[in-house]
Amino acid sequence: MLAKEFLHIKNKLIKLNCYQNESHIIGREKYLNSAVIALLVNFNGTLHFLLQKRTTHIRQGGEISFPGGKRDKNDSSFLETALRECYEEMGINRDKIEVFGHLGTLIIPTGILVESFIGYIHNFSLEDLMVNPDEVEKPLLVPLEFFLRNEPRVEMLSVETKPYYEIDGQLKKFPAEELGLPKIYHKPWAGTPRKVYLYIWKGEIIWGITADIIYEAVKMISSADIE
Repeated sequence: MLAKEFLHIKNKLIKLNCYQNESHIIGREKYLNSAVIALLVNFNGTLHFLLQKRTTHIRQGGEISFPGGKRDKNDSSFLETALRECYEEMGINRDKIEVFGHLGTLIIPTGILVESFIGYIHNFSLEDLMVNPDEVEKPLLVPLEFFLRNEPRVEMLSVETKPYYEIDGQLKKFPAEELGLPKIYHKPWAGTPRKVYLYIWKGEIIWGITADIIYEAVKMISSADIE
């Protein structure tokens, strides 16, 4: 039964995207560019997402995420970034990962672009993971069925733009007054509130970038059958 379900999901995801590796984003070079891969695994006879809880002392410590990170200048593509980070964080060799395709590009108002991919780990075993304790506190397996049956909780956030910034400990000011820009830009201004998705699984909060990617993946998986 699992094999049939797996093949159905695999074929659907492959047909829903064109395997493109990069999206054309105007001004991409001004953002922090990163990539993650959402991984499905067979665990105890059912499909699960393999997630990770980040070590507390690193950036966004204690949060739930997919394997991934900042694109390195030596990475040949964003997919290469995701697969490299997957190995560095979880010890998963890329030859065990079947990549279904590119889920899309996530644009974060705080100045981050995330290229997201989805794939499957063949012959998965928790015992085979080589978790890097400098980056990962623990792996986390959440049944795909949980996300298929449960809509995320929706909250709202807005990002404030400040006409100043700090570099090397020095405060720099955006020259809004000098340039004669409208007075609204002389002080901080808020952007349009946006939806934030949250899933709660056994006391763990899955939100932000990770929740957005899960929501998109589940939407694709749940879509009408493609002939």
